[in-house]
Amino acid sequence: MKNREVTKTWLEARQFIKDGRLEEAEQALDLIILHMAVAQEKGLKDKDLIEGVKREVWLERAYISIEKYIWPTRHDYEKVWRMR
Repeated sequence: MKNREVTKTWLEARQFIKDGRLEEAEQALDLIILHMAVAQEKGLKDKDLIEGVKREVWLERAYISIEKYIWPTRHDYEKVWRMR
């Protein structure tokens, strides 16, 4: 990743969460997950560093933030998910 864009996106997501702008936060967190998928396609493994942080840690940060801050706003999430 060039220009520390994953780090920048992570910091933006944290600020969006702090400001209560959860739609923007979700988009930023999804973008981090996308960056990690692209990195995997390029051959990076979980323990490889991206901007000084293990790939698996970036994924963990994104997924935990989504679970902690985004999913609780989706009151019917589990019901909808199970219907699919």
